[in-house]
Amino acid sequence: MSIEYYHELFAPQIAKRPWIITADAAAGAFRNAQRLLDAGAPGVMIVGGTAGTGTALPDGAELFLFNTTGPTMMSGLRAFQEALSTPPRELCDAIDAWDPDGRAAVLGNFLNRESSLCGRAVLGASRPEWQALEDKMIVDQLWDRAGVARTPVEIVDARDSESMARVARRIAESDGAVVVADNTEGWHGGAEYTRYLAPDADWSEPLSFLAAHATRARVMAFLRGVPCSIHGLVLPDRVLVFRPVELLIYRRPSSDEFVYCGMDTIWDPPPGVRDQMRAAARAVGTVIRDEVAYRGFFGIDGVCTRDGFFPTELNPRLTAAVSLFGAYPYGDINRAVIEGMSVDLRLDEMEDEIVAHADLNRSGRWLRPITHLSADESTPYPIRWTGAAWESCEEGDATATMHFGPSAQGALVFTLLEEKHGLASGESIAEIAAQSFQLADEVLDTRIGELIPGTSDF
Repeated sequence: MSIEYYHELFAPQIAKRPWIITADAAAGAFRNAQRLLDAGAPGVMIVGGTAGTGTALPDGAELFLFNTTGPTMMSGLRAFQEALSTPPRELCDAIDAWDPDGRAAVLGNFLNRESSLCGRAVLGASRPEWQALEDKMIVDQLWDRAGVARTPVEIVDARDSESMARVARRIAESDGAVVVADNTEGWHGGAEYTRYLAPDADWSEPLSFLAAHATRARVMAFLRGVPCSIHGLVLPDRVLVFRPVELLIYRRPSSDEFVYCGMDTIWDPPPGVRDQMRAAARAVGTVIRDEVAYRGFFGIDGVCTRDGFFPTELNPRLTAAVSLFGAYPYGDINRAVIEGMSVDLRLDEMEDEIVAHADLNRSGRWLRPITHLSADESTPYPIRWTGAAWESCEEGDATATMHFGPSAQGALVFTLLEEKHGLASGESIAEIAAQSFQLADEVLDTRIGELIPGTSDF
């Protein structure tokens, strides 16, 4: 069995009709669009929020942009999600002109909250009861029901800053506390609604932020270690689990904010912790299957500490990290599982094959939106890691490519490791990734500034 098997498995279905792909950053869907066209799809339309940063639009693909904007990554995503939920007449007219027979279907993802888009069925859309699992206020009870070890937490009234501060002081250890908002303003990720309460710092600003954006907040001790995630695939009769992923999450000097940048599979946890993470994913996947009939990929974020892995949140959806495991058609697999399609996924072999492939082929990518700059098109900059710093280089010598291009915030710096990146597997690459942003600051005036890895002093 191989990656090619899965692409060939779905090719006959792909060739039957035109396809619509929704992507907040359209460039992120270009490779998938090319894959569909190569498999014989009679047409592909990408519906995007912004042009995005990355490769060029494939020949034969159509593009519709909402040109959504937002000061942060989450606000940009929400603007795009809202546009999909209430599509403008211009979009429906464009789809009708492109697909006059109404044969097209939409390749759904977690941003599709509706079952159709301009009269075209959305395949693989997430159900409301699955989306509800994203609520960070209820996840600790889920860990308990799954028998997964966790750290103590308390749910507090986010509008009562004095009470929240008292709880944080009580629960915090020597490294301070972390507070995260509920879903009052909708689902959230990328650490945008999470704040760090550092020891001996003035907490008034982060607590005021929570009071303004949430009704309740979750308080836990800050965990020193490697931010990471583990992923699984829930099926009717089993749960497949894969390998750990390092999450590139940073802090800034004298700041209460966390900065989410990306992910990699270069890092390896200790073998015992790897086993613990995979067992946790299998247990959680079993619980959400039994309780809400969950189907498809999911992820658990947490921290690898000296005392093992402790989960912090559940992502009941196919996340970007899964794509680091190899060029499998994860979206097709996810939709096949959700829709109950009659295809041979070779489930007895899938888990071992994907894990082995991901362990052998390490990868990583990271990004930051830039608000003081704008870009009309994507420009690649080949760079290489010297062992001590990143430097610009010729394309043939590159160990990574740093792209600068459009985003809903104005511009974006997006770095993707090349296949032959030369980084040794095992240790965290959080510091190495952070140094690439220093090069972006020097070359592109991105003003990202100093980033402190969560692994500092671990």
